[in-house]
Amino acid sequence: MTLKHLPPAFCWTKIGSESGETLPTIVLRKEWERRLGGGRFLWGTSQSLGSSARGAAHRIGSLMALFSPASSNVKPADRKREDVLLWNAWIDVSGQVRPLPPHTFITSRKTLPSGRRREHHYALVCSSPTELSIGSRVKAYPEHLRNVCTGKPLGAAFGTVVVECIGRTSEQTGKRYPIALAVELEAPYFVRLAQPSVLKGRDLAAMHKASREGDFETWLELVKRFRNPPSIERERGFTRDLFDMPSVESATPLGNVAGAQPNFASRPRP
Repeated sequence: MTLKHLPPAFCWTKIGSESGETLPTIVLRKEWERRLGGGRFLWGTSQSLGSSARGAAHRIGSLMALFSPASSNVKPADRKREDVLLWNAWIDVSGQVRPLPPHTFITSRKTLPSGRRREHHYALVCSSPTELSIGSRVKAYPEHLRNVCTGKPLGAAFGTVVVECIGRTSEQTGKRYPIALAVELEAPYFVRLAQPSVLKGRDLAAMHKASREGDFETWLELVKRFRNPPSIERERGFTRDLFDMPSVESATPLGNVAGAQPNFASRPRP
Protein backbone atom coordinates (compact mmCIF):
# COMPACT_ATOMS: atom_id res chain seq x y z
CA MET A 1 0.00 0.00 0.00
CA THR A 2 1.50 3.33 -1.10
CA LEU A 3 1.38 6.05 1.54
CA LYS A 4 1.78 9.64 0.32
CA HIS A 5 1.01 11.52 3.55
CA LEU A 6 -0.09 10.92 7.12
CA PRO A 7 -3.85 10.48 7.60
CA PRO A 8 -5.52 12.83 10.12
CA ALA A 9 -5.65 9.97 12.64
CA PHE A 10 -4.05 6.52 12.64
CA CYS A 11 -2.86 3.64 14.78
CA TRP A 12 0.90 3.95 15.23
CA THR A 13 3.08 1.07 16.38
CA LYS A 14 6.77 0.22 16.52
CA ILE A 15 8.29 -2.89 14.98
CA GLY A 16 11.85 -4.09 14.96
CA SER A 17 14.25 -7.00 15.29
CA GLU A 18 12.14 -8.91 17.77
CA SER A 19 13.46 -12.20 19.11
CA GLY A 20 16.22 -12.22 16.51
CA GLU A 21 14.00 -11.59 13.45
CA THR A 22 14.83 -8.78 11.04
CA LEU A 23 12.13 -6.44 9.79
CA PRO A 24 12.10 -7.89 6.23
CA THR A 25 11.69 -11.40 7.67
CA ILE A 26 8.77 -10.32 9.87
CA VAL A 27 7.04 -8.67 6.92
CA LEU A 28 7.61 -11.71 4.68
CA ARG A 29 5.98 -13.93 7.32
CA LYS A 30 3.02 -11.55 7.57
CA GLU A 31 2.74 -11.49 3.77
CA TRP A 32 2.35 -15.27 3.82
CA GLU A 33 -0.35 -14.95 6.48
CA ARG A 34 -2.05 -12.18 4.48
CA ARG A 35 -2.28 -14.32 1.36
CA LEU A 36 -3.47 -17.39 3.26
CA GLY A 37 -6.08 -15.18 4.96
CA GLY A 38 -7.51 -13.75 1.74
CA GLY A 39 -5.98 -10.33 2.38
CA ARG A 40 -6.47 -10.28 6.17
CA PHE A 41 -3.92 -11.01 8.85
CA LEU A 42 -3.32 -10.33 12.54
CA TRP A 43 -0.39 -8.43 14.03
CA GLY A 44 0.39 -9.05 17.69
CA THR A 45 0.68 -6.17 20.16
CA SER A 46 0.98 -6.00 23.92
CA GLN A 47 -1.44 -3.09 24.26
CA SER A 48 -5.22 -2.81 24.04
CA LEU A 49 -6.58 0.04 21.93
CA GLY A 50 -9.72 0.36 24.04
CA SER A 51 -12.38 2.48 22.33
CA SER A 52 -9.87 4.77 20.61
CA ALA A 53 -9.67 2.81 17.34
CA ARG A 54 -13.42 2.57 16.82
CA GLY A 55 -13.90 6.25 17.71
CA ALA A 56 -11.19 7.43 15.31
CA ALA A 57 -12.46 5.18 12.50
CA HIS A 58 -16.01 6.49 12.87
CA ARG A 59 -14.79 10.09 12.86
CA ILE A 60 -12.64 9.92 9.71
CA GLY A 61 -14.35 7.00 7.94
CA SER A 62 -11.53 4.43 8.18
CA LEU A 63 -8.39 3.73 10.16
CA MET A 64 -4.89 2.81 9.04
CA ALA A 65 -2.11 1.13 11.00
CA LEU A 66 1.31 2.66 10.38
CA PHE A 67 4.46 0.86 11.51
CA SER A 68 7.80 2.49 12.28
CA PRO A 69 11.09 0.68 12.99
CA ALA A 70 11.95 0.49 16.67
CA SER A 71 15.45 1.03 18.01
CA SER A 72 17.97 -1.28 16.37
CA ASN A 73 19.80 -1.76 19.66
CA VAL A 74 19.03 -5.35 20.63
CA LYS A 75 19.20 -5.95 24.37
CA PRO A 76 21.11 -9.00 25.65
CA ALA A 77 17.82 -10.60 26.73
CA ASP A 78 16.66 -10.47 23.11
CA ARG A 79 19.57 -12.65 22.01
CA LYS A 80 18.69 -15.56 24.25
CA ARG A 81 16.87 -18.52 22.78
CA GLU A 82 14.09 -18.36 25.36
CA ASP A 83 10.67 -19.98 25.44
CA VAL A 84 7.73 -17.80 24.37
CA LEU A 85 3.94 -17.91 24.39
CA LEU A 86 2.15 -18.94 21.20
CA TRP A 87 -1.44 -17.66 21.10
CA ASN A 88 -4.15 -19.99 19.76
CA ALA A 89 -7.50 -18.21 20.17
CA TRP A 90 -9.26 -14.85 20.35
CA ILE A 91 -12.24 -13.57 22.34
CA ASP A 92 -15.23 -12.09 20.51
CA VAL A 93 -17.53 -9.30 21.71
CA SER A 94 -19.80 -11.77 23.51
CA GLY A 95 -16.87 -13.22 25.46
CA GLN A 96 -16.78 -16.43 23.45
CA VAL A 97 -13.39 -18.00 22.75
CA ARG A 98 -12.80 -18.68 19.06
CA PRO A 99 -9.84 -20.37 17.37
CA LEU A 100 -7.38 -18.25 15.45
CA PRO A 101 -7.00 -19.21 11.78
CA PRO A 102 -4.63 -22.21 11.53
CA HIS A 103 -2.04 -20.20 9.57
CA THR A 104 -1.83 -17.41 12.17
CA PHE A 105 1.41 -17.30 14.17
CA ILE A 106 1.53 -14.76 17.02
CA THR A 107 3.98 -15.03 19.89
CA SER A 108 4.87 -12.95 22.92
CA ARG A 109 7.27 -13.13 25.81
CA LYS A 110 6.14 -15.22 28.76
CA THR A 111 6.72 -12.40 31.23
CA LEU A 112 6.24 -8.65 31.40
CA PRO A 113 9.21 -6.27 31.88
CA SER A 114 8.28 -6.24 35.58
CA GLY A 115 8.86 -9.99 35.76
CA ARG A 116 5.19 -10.84 36.24
CA ARG A 117 3.63 -13.56 34.11
CA ARG A 118 1.94 -12.24 30.97
CA GLU A 119 -1.82 -12.66 31.21
CA HIS A 120 -3.00 -10.65 28.20
CA HIS A 121 -1.99 -10.09 24.61
CA TYR A 122 -3.77 -8.49 21.66
CA ALA A 123 -3.69 -8.38 17.87
CA LEU A 124 -4.43 -5.70 15.29
CA VAL A 125 -6.91 -6.83 12.62
CA CYS A 126 -5.03 -5.84 9.47
CA SER A 127 -6.07 -5.85 5.83
CA SER A 128 -4.33 -5.20 2.54
CA PRO A 129 -5.56 -6.06 -0.98
CA THR A 130 -2.00 -5.81 -2.28
CA GLU A 131 1.37 -7.30 -1.38
CA LEU A 132 2.99 -5.86 1.74
CA SER A 133 5.88 -3.55 0.95
CA ILE A 134 8.49 -1.94 3.17
CA GLY A 135 9.42 1.72 2.94
CA SER A 136 7.91 5.12 2.15
CA ARG A 137 8.99 8.75 2.12
CA VAL A 138 6.50 9.62 4.86
CA LYS A 139 7.76 10.51 8.34
CA ALA A 140 5.95 10.79 11.67
CA TYR A 141 6.89 13.52 14.14
CA PRO A 142 5.84 12.62 17.72
CA GLU A 143 5.84 16.28 18.78
CA HIS A 144 3.01 16.88 16.31
CA LEU A 145 0.88 13.90 17.35
CA ARG A 146 -1.57 13.53 20.23
CA ASN A 147 -3.19 10.52 21.87
CA VAL A 148 -6.81 10.54 20.62
CA CYS A 149 -8.15 9.46 24.02
CA THR A 150 -6.27 11.86 26.29
CA GLY A 151 -5.25 14.65 23.91
CA LYS A 152 -1.80 14.49 25.50
CA PRO A 153 1.62 14.21 23.81
CA LEU A 154 3.08 10.73 23.40
CA GLY A 155 5.42 9.32 26.00
CA ALA A 156 8.88 8.12 25.06
CA ALA A 157 8.01 4.46 25.65
CA PHE A 158 4.82 4.19 23.57
CA GLY A 159 4.29 0.89 21.76
CA THR A 160 0.92 0.95 20.00
CA VAL A 161 -1.40 3.94 20.20
CA VAL A 162 -4.10 5.69 18.16
CA VAL A 163 -3.00 9.25 17.45
CA GLU A 164 -4.21 12.36 15.65
CA CYS A 165 -2.11 14.93 13.81
CA ILE A 166 -1.88 18.55 14.93
CA GLY A 167 -0.41 21.52 13.07
CA ARG A 168 0.55 21.78 9.43
CA THR A 169 2.75 19.22 7.73
CA SER A 170 5.11 21.93 6.48
CA GLU A 171 5.70 23.10 10.06
CA GLN A 172 6.63 19.72 11.57
CA THR A 173 9.98 19.63 13.34
CA GLY A 174 11.81 17.58 15.95
CA LYS A 175 12.57 13.89 16.11
CA ARG A 176 11.08 11.91 13.25
CA TYR A 177 10.34 8.26 12.54
CA PRO A 178 10.08 6.75 9.04
CA ILE A 179 6.90 4.85 8.19
CA ALA A 180 8.04 1.39 7.10
CA LEU A 181 4.66 -0.27 6.53
CA ALA A 182 1.05 0.88 6.10
CA VAL A 183 -2.11 -1.26 6.15
CA GLU A 184 -5.83 -0.81 6.78
CA LEU A 185 -7.45 -1.86 10.04
CA GLU A 186 -10.83 -3.61 9.87
CA ALA A 187 -13.51 -3.74 12.55
CA PRO A 188 -13.21 -4.69 15.36
CA TYR A 189 -9.72 -3.16 14.74
CA PHE A 190 -8.08 -5.26 17.45
CA VAL A 191 -8.91 -8.42 19.40
CA ARG A 192 -7.88 -9.88 22.72
CA LEU A 193 -6.00 -13.16 22.40
CA ALA A 194 -6.47 -16.24 24.57
CA GLN A 195 -5.30 -19.77 25.33
CA PRO A 196 -1.52 -19.46 24.88
CA SER A 197 0.76 -22.47 24.80
CA VAL A 198 4.49 -22.50 25.53
CA LEU A 199 6.72 -22.65 22.46
CA LYS A 200 10.24 -23.88 23.13
CA GLY A 201 13.14 -21.66 22.14
CA ARG A 202 14.50 -24.28 19.74
CA ASP A 203 11.12 -24.50 17.99
CA LEU A 204 10.93 -20.72 17.67
CA ALA A 205 14.43 -20.77 16.17
CA ALA A 206 13.25 -23.31 13.58
CA MET A 207 10.35 -21.00 12.66
CA HIS A 208 12.73 -18.07 12.29
CA LYS A 209 15.07 -20.12 10.11
CA ALA A 210 12.26 -21.11 7.74
CA SER A 211 11.08 -17.48 7.47
CA ARG A 212 14.60 -16.14 7.03
CA GLU A 213 15.27 -18.59 4.19
CA GLY A 214 11.91 -17.94 2.52
CA ASP A 215 10.93 -21.60 2.96
CA PHE A 216 7.13 -21.33 2.91
CA GLU A 217 6.39 -25.07 2.93
CA THR A 218 8.52 -25.71 6.02
CA TRP A 219 7.15 -22.61 7.76
CA LEU A 220 3.53 -23.69 7.19
CA GLU A 221 4.26 -27.24 8.33
CA LEU A 222 5.83 -25.92 11.54
CA VAL A 223 2.91 -23.56 12.21
CA LYS A 224 0.46 -26.46 11.94
CA ARG A 225 2.64 -28.59 14.21
CA PHE A 226 3.10 -26.02 16.96
CA ARG A 227 -0.37 -24.48 17.04
CA ASN A 228 -2.60 -26.15 19.65
CA PRO A 229 -6.33 -26.45 18.89
CA PRO A 230 -8.04 -24.31 21.57
CA SER A 231 -10.70 -25.78 23.81
CA ILE A 232 -13.83 -24.01 22.58
CA GLU A 233 -16.85 -23.68 24.84
CA ARG A 234 -20.38 -24.29 23.59
CA GLU A 235 -21.32 -21.43 21.27
CA ARG A 236 -23.35 -18.62 22.80
CA GLY A 237 -25.17 -16.56 20.19
CA PHE A 238 -23.49 -15.73 16.90
CA THR A 239 -20.45 -13.64 16.05
CA ARG A 240 -19.14 -13.60 12.51
CA ASP A 241 -15.64 -15.04 12.47
CA LEU A 242 -12.90 -12.63 11.43
CA PHE A 243 -11.85 -14.84 8.53
CA ASP A 244 -15.31 -15.98 7.43
CA MET A 245 -15.95 -12.68 5.67
CA PRO A 246 -15.42 -12.26 1.89
CA SER A 247 -11.77 -11.99 0.92
CA VAL A 248 -10.33 -8.57 0.23
CA GLU A 249 -8.28 -10.07 -2.60
CA SER A 250 -8.77 -12.94 -5.00
CA ALA A 251 -7.63 -16.36 -3.84
CA THR A 252 -3.89 -16.93 -4.25
CA PRO A 253 -2.66 -20.41 -5.24
CA LEU A 254 -0.35 -21.89 -2.61
CA GLY A 255 2.34 -22.23 -5.23
CA ASN A 256 2.38 -18.45 -5.59
CA VAL A 257 2.33 -17.93 -1.83
CA ALA A 258 5.51 -19.97 -1.48
CA GLY A 259 7.36 -17.55 -3.70
CA ALA A 260 6.02 -14.42 -2.06
CA GLN A 261 8.67 -11.92 -1.07
CA PRO A 262 8.02 -8.50 0.45
CA ASN A 263 8.40 -5.67 -2.04
CA PHE A 264 11.38 -3.52 -1.14
CA ALA A 265 11.34 -1.44 -4.32
CA SER A 266 9.87 1.56 -2.53
CA ARG A 267 12.37 1.52 0.32
CA PRO A 268 14.19 4.88 0.37
CA ARG A 269 17.92 4.74 -0.06
CA PRO A 270 20.01 5.56 3.02
